[in-house]
Amino acid sequence: MIFFKRENRFVLDSSSIIDGRVIHLFERKFFEGKIIIPTLVRFIVKKYTGNKGERAISILKRNATVNFVKEKTNRLVEEVCVLKVAQKRHAKLFTVSDEVCRHAKFYPHVSIIDIRDLYRVLTPIFIPNKLISVKILKRGMNHTEGVGYIEGVKIVVENGAKCVNQTVNARVTTMLSFETGNLVFCTIEDKKDVKSLISAKDQRSQR
Repeated sequence: MIFFKRENRFVLDSSSIIDGRVIHLFERKFFEGKIIIPTLVRFIVKKYTGNKGERAISILKRNATVNFVKEKTNRLVEEVCVLKVAQKRHAKLFTVSDEVCRHAKFYPHVSIIDIRDLYRVLTPIFIPNKLISVKILKRGMNHTEGVGYIEGVKIVVENGAKCVNQTVNARVTTMLSFETGNLVFCTIEDKKDVKSLISAKDQRSQR
């Protein structure tokens, strides 16, 4: 499924390449079109990541047309360089850089795709009091807590430690958002069933 129909051009800055998620977006055909990488960006990526950055670019080449462009930007910082390239070539700009986003206000005709915002939009929202079903995979930092995951989001379930490898109904109490992702805290909803499950486990352990 293509979420975004074919776009003509996309400029990548070093932050988006080093971050790596942009590679998956093109690999899975969520975006299609021509990728433009300024030589300054390629230099910065190689400087900070070495061969890892080049491998990332090689993966991009397998899934899209990649053009390296050399602009007269020797005295420009990267943020201005990529914005000027995107403006000149009527391209959208991928980034995860706050600095690029701040500079973007001086380039109103350049469309910015902040990968962090894109992933936040696609991340499940867990509002307080929402009922969810989650499989407890392990104990949490607190010995009484159980931990599971829903679409990559960490779910911490109060009193879920004795329900490891079991799927439980839980009610959301809090969701915290961090740069690295969301963290959801819940309480087990059906306490009677949980008590029965714990009791059964205790009886088996005593045999």
